Amino acid sequence: MAKSKRKRLTDRLDKVCREVIRERDNNQCQRCGKIVKGSDSHPCHVVAKGNGASLRRWDLLNIFLGCMNCHINWWHKEVTESGKWFAETFSARDAYLEIYRYGKPAKITTAEMETLYEVLKQKLKDLKGKDAAD
Repeated sequence: MAKSKRKRLTDRLDKVCREVIRERDNNQCQRCGKIVKGSDSHPCHVVAKGNGASLRRWDLLNIFLGCMNCHINWWHKEVTESGKWFAETFSARDAYLEIYRYGKPAKITTAEMETLYEVLKQKLKDLKGKDAAD
């Protein structure tokens, strides 16, 4: 069965968002500092992304890069400790994320997804250009 336009767009947004997070966080686990690549590189959502397409699924402030160990064995298993760590480490981002806490994921339209995809592609280009200029 062929994927719908929205599903294809969701897949493209997931991919470009992962690439942006990896570039922004310098391929480094934000908790333990380990350099991560490939299957050891896990974008972690602070506030659960919810099912389907939602604003918080691709909100760069709601995601940080973790290694597999920190993501699977710490972030999801030590919820109180990991939440406290995030609030202390990224206090401004944590405060911003109050817009998502205790509510349903804000659904977005296909047109909004298309715009967001273009924004994230440009962000990735800018991040890669910044690295080249350094």
